[in-house]
Order: sequence, then C-alpha cells, then structure tokens
Amino acid sequence: MGIFSNIYDEDTLRKIEFLRRIRLFEGISKKSLIHVLENLQERTYLKGETIFAEGDIGRALFIVFSGKVTLTKLNQESGKAEPLAEVNPGEFFGEMALLEEMPRSAGAAAGEETQVFMLFKTKLESLLFSYPRIGVVIASQLAKILSARLRAKTEKVVAEA
Repeated sequence: MGIFSNIYDEDTLRKIEFLRRIRLFEGISKKSLIHVLENLQERTYLKGETIFAEGDIGRALFIVFSGKVTLTKLNQESGKAEPLAEVNPGEFFGEMALLEEMPRSAGAAAGEETQVFMLFKTKLESLLFSYPRIGVVIASQLAKILSARLRAKTEKVVAEA
C-alpha cells in the first residue's frame, strides 16, 4: 500500500479495499475511491429493521458492507410481504434510485445487524460534476449491470413461455 497506508487509517483502507471489489466501482482507481467513500453515507440497521418499504420514493442505492438484507414483494392477494432475494456483503440494491426518484418496486429489511453504504442520487450527481471520470465509470457500470439484469429477466420469461 506504500504511501497510501501512511495517509489513511486502517478503517478507511479496509473500506477502500471493500469498494474495489464492488462491480459498480470497477475501473475507478484506488486513489479516486477516496472521493467515492467521502460521498457515501454509512448506516447500521438492526435485525428486522426496515430499510425501505415497497412504494417509498427511492433516493439512494445501498451497498451491503456487513450482514444481510432481505428484499420482499407485497403479495396482492394475501397482503403479505414475500421474500424475493437476499443481498449479502459486497452486493448492492436499490440502484434504480440513482436514475430516477420513483416508488420502490420492493421492500428491504435487515436480516441481521447490517451495515450499509448509501449512495444518494444527489451525491452521485455531485460526483459527476466534481469528478467526471468517476461519474462516467459509475454511470457506465450501472448501465451494464441493469442491461445484464434485464437480459437475464427477458431470457427467463422467454424460457418459461
């Protein structure tokens, strides 16, 4: 790590190393990840605590640092929330909120004590303005990720037909 480890404390270095493994930030230099980290908000949720409810307006993407998150979808017939997916450390969810502030299509709750990093749409816009290279990488990665998810969903629907 060299000079990098002389400037930043161990906790910051650990967080930067974590961010390097997140697909959304692939292609951003270690040095530039400091700017990303500065624009993330950290929060810890207790087991069972709601992170957001289906229908809430989305304003942030969430990256799971530790713990796990359960995504749920409201069953219209029973009125109960049914599990959709589990999100583990190194994975993220809520990325559509970075593109548009629309109602959430699912709910999210902490499956255990969970620490997340939140990237708010306003902070991404600030990054785009202040550090265009970082913003371009994030926007490009986001487009690739959403495209891959849409393609996988389309292929699944076609296969089921």
